[in-house]
Amino acid sequence: MNITAKTGRNDPCPCGSGKKYKHCCLTTADTINPDELLWQRVRRAIDGLTGDLFNCADTWYGPDALYEAWDEFVLWDETPFEPESPYIGLFMPWYLFEWMPDPIETTVPEAAQDGIALGLAYLRRKGKYLDPLRARYVEQCCAAAFSFHDVAAVQPGRGFVLRDIFTGEETEVAERSGSQSAKVGDILYAKVVRTDGLAIVDGCSPIAFPPIEKAEILDLRAGMLESHPVLTPEILKDWDGELRDLYLDIADRLLNPQLPALQNTDGDALLFHKLHFEIPSPRAAFDALKHLCITMNEDELLADAVFDSAGALCKIEFPWQKAGNKRNPGWDNTVLGNIAIDGDKLTLEVNSENRAEAARALVEGLLHGQARYQTTVIESAQAMLERASQEDDSPLDQDSEDLNAHPEVQAQLQQMLRDYYREWPHQAVPALNGLSPLEAMQTQDGPEMVEALLLQIERYGQQQQQPLDPAILAELRAKLGLEQRPLI
Repeated sequence: MNITAKTGRNDPCPCGSGKKYKHCCLTTADTINPDELLWQRVRRAIDGLTGDLFNCADTWYGPDALYEAWDEFVLWDETPFEPESPYIGLFMPWYLFEWMPDPIETTVPEAAQDGIALGLAYLRRKGKYLDPLRARYVEQCCAAAFSFHDVAAVQPGRGFVLRDIFTGEETEVAERSGSQSAKVGDILYAKVVRTDGLAIVDGCSPIAFPPIEKAEILDLRAGMLESHPVLTPEILKDWDGELRDLYLDIADRLLNPQLPALQNTDGDALLFHKLHFEIPSPRAAFDALKHLCITMNEDELLADAVFDSAGALCKIEFPWQKAGNKRNPGWDNTVLGNIAIDGDKLTLEVNSENRAEAARALVEGLLHGQARYQTTVIESAQAMLERASQEDDSPLDQDSEDLNAHPEVQAQLQQMLRDYYREWPHQAVPALNGLSPLEAMQTQDGPEMVEALLLQIERYGQQQQQPLDPAILAELRAKLGLEQRPLI
């Protein structure tokens, strides 16, 4: 767009400042991007719009409208309205441009009588007094629908390209602050509003979903397509509750992460027990318990033991094992616990309550009552993880980092990753409903989910101390028949 060819010196400046063009942007027209002028004009036209709409809502419908709308927005899950809620940035445009009360159950009959969204009521009552651009913007806010969008490209500080996962429409969006942190592959729940050739986001999720979260979104899309061959903004509005329910479910899980229920290979809840016994002698205890280690013979076990000057056993440590594993048929054995003998003390560590009970009975039985039980120290998995995180800077960790810094080690690690990802396209993947990536590429939604998984792999690979070799990803994409993408 050539500003100087379309705007006279004495015409109002297209930036919307209200000044004449010659007193405003004329001198800088050759250096200002026309899109920037349009952005400034739209921002000036809608400045103060949210406050004006809220005042109208309060005057026309009263304060109860806000709380009734909030209850519906959170799908009546009894979450109280709080201005500090992370969802407030989404709720406000939804309330202003989407919400219409139930005509029977509403506590604000005035809003029900209007029978239209607040934004449309605002245009009906005040439209002739508004800046035409402001009016067009409100009209488009009411017409646009919330949806899930892939971030397809990013220009930090300027905007990004969003691809609607449901309609397939791709839009270049002007967004300064949000584009600073957005990454290709992010998923945004947002409403994209188009006005006078400019697309901006009016309401966006407080966090970007990582690519791995796409599976549930594609499942919802598949369900919608069973009833609607083509998805449009009007259909998305009809499914607004289902879309928002999915968004709130994923967002709550990401904003409030919970440690998954951890289990050992027996299916028992993970709870670490350290049982302490008093024993008559190290040798007697070892002789009674040595057969519990099935992967080493007596000589191998004693090779790392500590003896006194007379040759008597003082200290030894070895695993308690059993043959096979019911959850992993390929395993030869399962480690049930760890036995440590030190003088007249015996400690047996296990990772569940059931194993702790079995361990106590086993020790007391095999030692024929000569092992005197003293106490058990119990520690949850959460507490152990917290303690481990506080010990991250231990000398052992530093030694590990130093070792990984060696070129030979790095080359070996990359080769191991290359070997793994060469097999990955053939392996069953839970996120692909048990299909392998190659099998999923033959299904309707599979290529989109495989792409999301590759973006997640790229992202994870770049966060590692030794980034994933781009050649591995290029080989993966070639094997799967996907176009090459720049690393995030």
